[in-house]
Amino acid sequence: MIGRDFKFHDGKKGAALAIRIIKDSKKNEISKVLKEGTVVVHLKGNSENSKERLIQYLSSELNIDQNRFDVIEGKDGVDILLSILDIEPNEIQKLILKKIS
Repeated sequence: MIGRDFKFHDGKKGAALAIRIIKDSKKNEISKVLKEGTVVVHLKGNSENSKERLIQYLSSELNIDQNRFDVIEGKDGVDILLSILDIEPNEIQKLILKKIS
């Protein structure tokens, strides 16, 4: 290992959220947090573009720029892993819990 050149990369910090989307709902809302920590989000409208609509809704509801959201996994599914850059996990937890209280 001695003499080996290492190159460090600019890591991004943020929070990861497990999201379960309930599609075709009557209204957009963050309804609850499941025991394992998954956030349940209801989205109104048809099932198309649910990823984009999820980011638009959460951005507006939590007052966070859309460009700070990134879908890590589950781009076309109901269960999505979402990353939110430049926010601490405890801060996003407080914002979400305010919306369901």
